[in-house]
Amino acid sequence: MAVIGIDLGTTNSLGAYWKDGTVHLIPMEGERFLLPSVVGYVEGEGFLAGAAAKERLILYPEDTVASFKRFMGTEKEYHLGGKAYSPMELSAMVLEQIKRNAEFFLKEEIEEAVITVPAYFNDKQRSDTKKAAQIAGLKVDRLINEPSAAALAYRMEYGEEDRTLLVFDFGGGTLDLSYVECFDNVIEIIAVAGDNHLGGDDIDQAVSEYFCRENGLKSEELTKEDQAKLRKLSEVSKCALAEREEVTMELETGGRVCRVLLNEERLFEICMPLFGKIKQLFVHILEDAGSKVSGIDELIMVGGSSKLGVVKRFLRELLGKEPIVLGETDRVVACGAGVYAGIRQRREEIRDMLLTDVCPFTLGIGVNNRANRDKNILSPMIERNTTLPASHRERFVTVGDYQKEIRIQIYQGEEYYVDDDVLLGELTIEVALKPAGQAWVDVQFTYDINGILHVMAENEMGERRQILLANQTLSEAELEWYTREMEKIMLPPIQQPENQKMLAFFLDYYEKSTGHKRERIASMTGRILTGLSSGRKKEVKNAEKLGKMWMTQLQQAMDMQEELLFDGELKVGFGEELDDFEEESDEFGEESEEFI
Repeated sequence: MAVIGIDLGTTNSLGAYWKDGTVHLIPMEGERFLLPSVVGYVEGEGFLAGAAAKERLILYPEDTVASFKRFMGTEKEYHLGGKAYSPMELSAMVLEQIKRNAEFFLKEEIEEAVITVPAYFNDKQRSDTKKAAQIAGLKVDRLINEPSAAALAYRMEYGEEDRTLLVFDFGGGTLDLSYVECFDNVIEIIAVAGDNHLGGDDIDQAVSEYFCRENGLKSEELTKEDQAKLRKLSEVSKCALAEREEVTMELETGGRVCRVLLNEERLFEICMPLFGKIKQLFVHILEDAGSKVSGIDELIMVGGSSKLGVVKRFLRELLGKEPIVLGETDRVVACGAGVYAGIRQRREEIRDMLLTDVCPFTLGIGVNNRANRDKNILSPMIERNTTLPASHRERFVTVGDYQKEIRIQIYQGEEYYVDDDVLLGELTIEVALKPAGQAWVDVQFTYDINGILHVMAENEMGERRQILLANQTLSEAELEWYTREMEKIMLPPIQQPENQKMLAFFLDYYEKSTGHKRERIASMTGRILTGLSSGRKKEVKNAEKLGKMWMTQLQQAMDMQEELLFDGELKVGFGEELDDFEEESDEFGEESEEFI
């Protein structure tokens, strides 16, 4: 069984694996490695994930969704086929497609996956990522931060020289920065910073808003189809500036043709508000790392949006350094995940490599606010950017006379008031009946490399209470329900149990046949496979109907003597049925011959 690495991206997703001393990408659709993170619904046919769904994004925006990773861990819902789906469930469909493609390519079951997440994903977002993997049938013990995976890929590419890196991971929906020190066989993450709502999608949105302003349009008044066309036009025009000095954006809407000229200088101006946010993140991470720009040896560019000329120009002017582009920037994180998959498998050449990580957000408990007892404040236990694993123990006392118990609420975040942070869980423990400030409880936080937080409270009588917060996975009942639902909506016709049984019958008969018989069975099987794989409801039903009819006739023939099988009436019957099938299914003809 294989272990693979997966870059579950906002715009595109990839899979990778380690073999023969190097990392390899897994083809997702044909010879393409990038699987669009898009899910669509086709009435009467079900769900699509990947390129087929992306092709429907403009014409069928009501039944197609993208960029849902940006809302992982939230209550946002998307409506497809009359039902509501969460970002977690949609991500599961993408992961399930990756798993299916990987198993087909590697010809073995996927035992485990290492999935990358934005460094600034909180506990709920990481938890939902693990749940999505569970629904897709993937075991995931380890999530690694995307910039950490990029640093791992850099280390494998450029050798063992000691270097200090700043990884700039700018994707379709998120931006992550990581300050990394590489030495010996260790890749140590010193600090992380980021924004889960800042990426290439925001540049597309800024360009779309500029187009509307220049043409006196209001984006909210455009039809959904025109909005989708404008966003696609903005994305294409932005990318086209890599090869052309200027691009004319043109869109017909509301009975008139709207145009605007876009060049690098204008795009740079449009992006300035976004660049201001990026600059603040650089200030933030350098302060947390206790470093300066001069302490950075290399600036590593990762993510599809980092390829943009305006982004490189901004970073060059900001840092005074020439960025290093690691090959195709949208594949680097997946390669790092594939390397880590090899480490998980204890591959000889990389098993001693060590990748450390940090706590991305401060973990603490809510304590009494003397100035306002209705608004508790955060008492940090493990500060952000603390190297993992980490542990901290602290004593807390009662605030009321003869208080019977203390309720310990566990939070994640950087805000002063706990109401603005994320509540992870809570526990309650009894305390001695004493005046305020005299009864106490010791609280210990222990946070490991896999994002599992253990909180233990012990009172002065030696009694203990504890809670484990582990990016909680699904319960058995939840997993069973989601698995059934996923099978209903994502299992393609060719993998339906009944069709698999039918194909197995034909293949078994093919193995037992020779000569003319084998040719006839091969032709039947090839045409059925082509029909089931067509993705079109009519062809699928036609293939299923004819396959069942032929299987019945072959079964009847098998019950007769061997010498009569193709020498009597049956031979003519099979020939006629095959001719009829060819006349009814002209649209698959040539494809099936190529398949065979």
